[in-house]
Amino acid sequence: MSLNDTEQKALVKALPEDLRLSEESYISEEDFLNALMPKVAYMLQYNSAVFFQLLYKLDVLEPKLKIAMQQEDVPMAIAKLILERQIEKIVSRRLFPAQKSGDEELKW
Repeated sequence: MSLNDTEQKALVKALPEDLRLSEESYISEEDFLNALMPKVAYMLQYNSAVFFQLLYKLDVLEPKLKIAMQQEDVPMAIAKLILERQIEKIVSRRLFPAQKSGDEELKW
């Protein structure tokens, strides 16, 4: 699934601050992964507790994470999971846009 420029920028901006990339990092999926992987490796090594909380907030599925943790290149496997999940969210938003309700009582 290819993302348009706006969706690519949204994907980069949706990353938590600790994993934030520049908008130029997403020219291709490979570029995105190559920019994200060192950040994943750093977080795994030096701040793993916070990193696993970030993965939970990003909604990376635990069963997939367990498989990624057994791979030869763990940081790249996790970076791929992050990218995969973020793209799933963007595609879902594209297919099912938020419905605006005119009901004032439903607004918060």
